[in-house]
Amino acid sequence: MTKLRCLILAVLLAGIAWLWRACAAEPVRAALPSPPRVLVAPGRVETVRDPVALAFEIPGRITEILVDEGDGVRADQPVARLDDRIARAQLAGAEAALAQAQARHRLAVHGPRTEDVAAARAEADAAAVEAHHRSTELERSERLGRSGALAAASIDEAARVAQVATARSTAATSRFRALAAGTRTEQLEDAAAAVALAQAGLDAARVALEQAVLRAPSNGVILRRTAEPGTLVTVAPPVPVVEIADLDRLELRVEIDEADIAAVEVGQAAYVTAEAYADHRFPVVVSRVTRVLGRKALRDDDPRARVDTRVLEVIARFEPAPPAALPLGLRMQLHLGPPRTRTP
Repeated sequence: MTKLRCLILAVLLAGIAWLWRACAAEPVRAALPSPPRVLVAPGRVETVRDPVALAFEIPGRITEILVDEGDGVRADQPVARLDDRIARAQLAGAEAALAQAQARHRLAVHGPRTEDVAAARAEADAAAVEAHHRSTELERSERLGRSGALAAASIDEAARVAQVATARSTAATSRFRALAAGTRTEQLEDAAAAVALAQAGLDAARVALEQAVLRAPSNGVILRRTAEPGTLVTVAPPVPVVEIADLDRLELRVEIDEADIAAVEVGQAAYVTAEAYADHRFPVVVSRVTRVLGRKALRDDDPRARVDTRVLEVIARFEPAPPAALPLGLRMQLHLGPPRTRTP
């Protein structure tokens, strides 16, 4: 009986010891750090700058399109042309108008030639002599008329001729004085204003001709060609001809679920994967975090994915640039570790 009691007591002590060790070890297991969670979010490849749809600034008919989809273009390179026959004719007319205005301005600046002044002086002198002669004839006719040797009609005719000669002399003298004095200040100003007006018309004609050529605003690649030669384009609304984008600078627009936005911060390193590139990892860095929650725009093939959740858009840049030209709109998965800080 004593042995049985001793055996039962030993079993009880062993059980108590085992329970004590289990309870003492439980807090140690709870204090062990859990492995960091990797956040996975969908994203889509896009350009750093939005693609640009190029359209003409003036209406007309397209005569030539110089590029096709996939072609690389340089800044200021012509990509399409309009029928410019009217614009060229207007340019020629503006150039002729400017040349005419400049010639008149030079004439006003230089004033009359020496030969013109001399001719005007000779004409004035001749008119003065003629006026003096007619005045002398009138005096003689009046004397004869007082003595009755000449009829009154003849005297009147002599008076008329003398008056006309005097007027011609006055006009010739005035012309000579005007030429000798040179060009008036008002005439110079009027000629200069005419030149400025003609120059403005020429500049406008050159701009109109240049607007008949559609040029690339920057380096890039033609994404789409939406018109063909013969298309009549308008400006209200504008008719796009081509769409261009800079494919050398790509980024990833990622949608972070509302519940995970605290795990993202600017400068955080991550990597992205795509189904088309197997297990290849493209390193990226979070460059921008937007401040507005919006609706989910990216859809995946997982039927369990929620579509009614709100998301925060995050921009990640490739560092370094991907070795292959990733197509725009390619769906990729962002793999993001915990942030360096947990500050809200």
